[in-house]
Amino acid sequence: MRLTQDPIQVLLIFAKEDSQSDGFWWACDRAGYRCNIARTPESALECFLDKHHEIIVIDHRQTQNFDAEAVCRSIRATNPSEHTVILAVVSRVSDDHEEASVLPLLHAGFNR
Repeated sequence: MRLTQDPIQVLLIFAKEDSQSDGFWWACDRAGYRCNIARTPESALECFLDKHHEIIVIDHRQTQNFDAEAVCRSIRATNPSEHTVILAVVSRVSDDHEEASVLPLLHAGFNR
């Protein structure tokens, strides 16, 4: 009997395609992960509930497109998210401001 493990599933939530989303997509493909991309919070939640991704990457750099913290909270409110790792892509900040800028994200349910 041969046991195999399904590939890790990754959900990328980016409002638009750019070098960051392309980089994450490429890295997932290169690692052999199954990758889905969502452009809206609604499609992201629907996709997550359908596939139960192990890793979710949410774009938090441009807050005018959607509220990344609200997306994270809505995913965390579901049962399948118990063992899901949720990451935020943020704009670069100086080292002394990192601690203060990351705390609201951790409180919203992001892992890092």
